[in-house]
Amino acid sequence: MDTLLIWLHVVGNLVWIGAILAVGVTILGKSGDPKTRGEIALGIYTRLAVPAFVVSFVFGMARLLTDPSYYLKQHHWMHAKLPLALIVIALHHVIGGRAKKLARGTVQDAGPAATLTAVLAVAAIGAAFFAIYKDQVIH
Repeated sequence: MDTLLIWLHVVGNLVWIGAILAVGVTILGKSGDPKTRGEIALGIYTRLAVPAFVVSFVFGMARLLTDPSYYLKQHHWMHAKLPLALIVIALHHVIGGRAKKLARGTVQDAGPAATLTAVLAVAAIGAAFFAIYKDQVIH
């Protein structure tokens, strides 16, 4: 059961992070008008990024709650991973919000989407780093 929860969490992460990065790249594109880019980005956000985020979050929380002592007391790598994951979640919502505003035509530029997308990518890489190298980095 643990392996299944971890596998679903990781697969959700792969699709989620790829999709939300695609939303940021689409917003920042130069082809087409901002409203059209926003509509395309919003489609990626609602059809890929949000469902994959839900899968990642639900199965990650399920795994964490099956043995919180293991993750939060015995192995301190989760203390580094969780804040980075929270940053990614927050930026996911901000980038998705920008896509919605562009799609509605309430804004005409990408705003801080380039910076936010880059920060999201770095935070996601950092979270993955701590999860993969958990036994080698933090004791």
